[in-house]
Amino acid sequence: MFVSKAVENLRFTLGTMAALKTSRSIYFGEEGKNFAFATGTNAASENWAFFPSRAVEEKKVRQVCSFFEELELPFIWPLFPEAAENRRILEATGMLARGELLVMARELSPEENNASTYLTFEVNKETDTWAETAWRAFDSPPGAPDSFVKLFRGLRDSDGFFLILAKRDGLPVGTVMLTLSGGSAGLYYFGTLPEERKKSVGDATLREALRLALELGRNVVTLQATPSGAPFYESRGFKPLLKLPLCSFSEEVY
Repeated sequence: MFVSKAVENLRFTLGTMAALKTSRSIYFGEEGKNFAFATGTNAASENWAFFPSRAVEEKKVRQVCSFFEELELPFIWPLFPEAAENRRILEATGMLARGELLVMARELSPEENNASTYLTFEVNKETDTWAETAWRAFDSPPGAPDSFVKLFRGLRDSDGFFLILAKRDGLPVGTVMLTLSGGSAGLYYFGTLPEERKKSVGDATLREALRLALELGRNVVTLQATPSGAPFYESRGFKPLLKLPLCSFSEEVY
């Protein structure tokens, strides 16, 4: 059950990104449940090919590759278990597994309703500051690309999206994006500024995201963790569900 919730939340989140006016997208199938999109940011993790549930024809793989090649942007293609046979076709194009995400989930309990007294939080405010903080939280230099900022301006105004900005003494220190789909919630762009790490910012921000998810009527939270981030989440009660190899032409997929 948790696996289906995690995949559905990821589909909802990526599908909303793909539908934004600032994104470039192509869709496959009658219902468009398989798609690829580019946000315009020159980072593979900001551009996705999403084919979660079936094998894909080689001509469609080539079409996706041509789409990103014309845009001159790197991208990632997560390899879901149901579509594992796609690996052979992807490797034939030169796409290799450059890393993986660990899909994780946990149930919420009434104890999550404890607000932090260490930080203050703003939701769907100061979007440009949120984007800049999220950009730097993933060890990028100051100055988030305009495409990255525009992405979150669009998501801020989308149903089911909550951009949480953590502050201490009025200054931003961390971010997380909470998305609601069906009966579950998803966490994305969870990060702390480099100079604020090891100061309990991550713990306080996670607690706030879980509290808000519970307040909004969700009892399951899912996420996709990098190998370096997985131990943190496991220590906070998240359970691993499955691994998603990230196929890409780029060696940098996080």
